[in-house]
Amino acid sequence: MVKFKIVNSELKISKTITKLDQFAFDVIDIIQKHAKYVIISGYVSIFFGRSRATEDIDMFIDTIDYKKFLKMYSEFVSKGFDFTIANPDSLYREYLEQGDAINVWRKGFPLLRMEIKCALTPVLKQVLNNPVKVFIGDKQINFCSIESQIAYKRYISKSEKDLEDARHLEIVFDGLDAEKIKYYRKMFENE
Repeated sequence: MVKFKIVNSELKISKTITKLDQFAFDVIDIIQKHAKYVIISGYVSIFFGRSRATEDIDMFIDTIDYKKFLKMYSEFVSKGFDFTIANPDSLYREYLEQGDAINVWRKGFPLLRMEIKCALTPVLKQVLNNPVKVFIGDKQINFCSIESQIAYKRYISKSEKDLEDARHLEIVFDGLDAEKIKYYRKMFENE
């Protein structure tokens, strides 16, 4: 089994890029031009070797103004992506500003989508602002801290799938900070 060790919030790995990974990179290539982002939830475990299916990848982005959002929206559309609804004004005002997620996918492939949500609360902003930067060749992907992921899945979500995701991360990562897991658990529980 492959073991990972994060050093100074960074990790360099080599792995075969899957279709799911490539989709994530394609979306990230656009997102990172317009907002800070961090990948969260089940894809974190999948990326690091857990074998399970998923239909979406979850992402937090920093709050962005409407003008930036329109540029991002236009770039997605010009590169062959669809959204939850085709009205950018509604997407921004009725979803992102309200703390609800929007979904983006390649036209014709709605079963694989990126769920994008603004990090509006203090703990979500903290998760966003403390990513693990993972490098694969010339590509970079920002994940939430592994400790925050474990804390959320083990103590907040607690579904069987989430508990297995947390367990997988505990197995494949060396040097996890137990105090950091407790800290995030408390933060999530208090929000």
